[in-house]
Amino acid sequence: MSDFDNIGKLMHLKLTDIEAGEKFSESEFIIKAAAESILKADGRNWIPVIVKEIGDYKYQVVSNHFVYAVAQQAKLERIWCIVISPEFQSIEQAKILAREVSPKVNLNTASRDTILAALKYLISEPNSALKGVDPIVATNRIAESNRETWPNFNPILTLKCGITRGKKLEALAKVFFLSSLPPLPPPEIVSIKSASRDEVFTRLSYLSKSKIDGFEAIDIEKSSDIIFSASKGKWKTLNPISKLECGINTTKIKALKKVFSL
Repeated sequence: MSDFDNIGKLMHLKLTDIEAGEKFSESEFIIKAAAESILKADGRNWIPVIVKEIGDYKYQVVSNHFVYAVAQQAKLERIWCIVISPEFQSIEQAKILAREVSPKVNLNTASRDTILAALKYLISEPNSALKGVDPIVATNRIAESNRETWPNFNPILTLKCGITRGKKLEALAKVFFLSSLPPLPPPEIVSIKSASRDEVFTRLSYLSKSKIDGFEAIDIEKSSDIIFSASKGKWKTLNPISKLECGINTTKIKALKKVFSL
């Protein structure tokens, strides 16, 4: 049987064909009481166990470990399961939806609203290390900072937002992770006089995405059209671009030399 034959199917599998995944613990009382509820419902678990296929007629629990433990306690012969794709992203999603793990967002790229919601969640937890932190103040200072390349949470300590070194800073790891994107490789330098419109756009887009000298605030489409359409035959420097009313002033000409020649 192919690993992908049963993905997405609701299947009534033999309990002996399923092996436990991660370690799971719950009070003996809760598991026994839940097992009784399953037996009273004709031995049917209305919430399925999420499994992945690991061999021919062999499966492993990846989510809803509680239901699996209860089925074992009830000594069921078969249990209803949904077979999931074995990719990490699929399994992680199942665990998040089952509330077995907390979702995390990338602090390098998270929106202000997402940061605020995450901080409010952390602060509202019982015995939270972030009690006393103003979520609005902290969110505003984090969101407004240049965090795209943060390798860790330490730069937050300089923001004076109430999050200090130790347990407060460490608490952020419950809902945030950092995965800064590597810098974009610069495109090959081309002659501004002979560059096609696409070549002009690609290079201005690089300056914009890399946030070099404020190019991220420029309308790249409009600037590309203006520069490409300009009469450049007599240009001896790149300085005439500052007179084209394309959003590129004299202070930005130096950055153009990273991607254009004459």
